[in-house]
Amino acid sequence: MESRLYNLLQRAKKQDEEAISLILQTFEKKIEAELRQTSYEERDDLRQDLFVKVYEAIGKYKIDEVPDFEEFVINLEKGKSGSGE
Repeated sequence: MESRLYNLLQRAKKQDEEAISLILQTFEKKIEAELRQTSYEERDDLRQDLFVKVYEAIGKYKIDEVPDFEEFVINLEKGKSGSGE
């Protein structure tokens, strides 16, 4: 799923409406599960707010700054050492 989501993000950053729709569909089940924890009266408004937040996150997400797996592991190890660098 990660490579599919990454590819969708690349397309969505170029305002590809189909990619944006597929990203929203990807997170729809999670959003619906979270909405069940809220009152029924607030769900529609909250659903819209959450979809707007996902849409905004697509625009703000910096694909080029995402570390590959090796960089991720190195950063984790640095965090454990307490050096903070």
